Amino acid sequence: MPRALPILLLGFLPLSAQTVQISVVRQPQATHAEFTVPIADLQLRSGGDFGHVHLGVGAGLRHWDDGDNALRILGDANATANRLFLGIGAIVEVRPGERAFLGPRLRVGWAFHPNWAVSLEGEHLEQPFADGSHPTRRSSLGLALTARF
Repeated sequence: MPRALPILLLGFLPLSAQTVQISVVRQPQATHAEFTVPIADLQLRSGGDFGHVHLGVGAGLRHWDDGDNALRILGDANATANRLFLGIGAIVEVRPGERAFLGPRLRVGWAFHPNWAVSLEGEHLEQPFADGSHPTRRSSLGLALTARF
């Protein structure tokens, strides 16, 4: 087993050579932070212009103002061209004592640096196969700060 550990750790070496993307979002009733590791990461630079495409998967944690927390799992696609930042994603959110909420997310904003962006985020989550006695939808807008490291 001692020899297997270094071999297993070398399997994660390609992930460490790519950039991780971290976002912090403030919404009216909650704050959440998430990170994604890239599946594909492409960066183009020509003079003062830059472009970047990030496809990734990740996880996050949402903290509601009432004290509850929710785990988030997401798939993410972001594109940055010059000063424009666009992002789409699919989210699965699980709050303790509830079934999972699923839905899309859209981000549009300003990339003020090749690795930093501020954007407006809109997401709409629904609970599939709900019995109707509890809220089955959750939509919100928020302000997101996204960084690549």
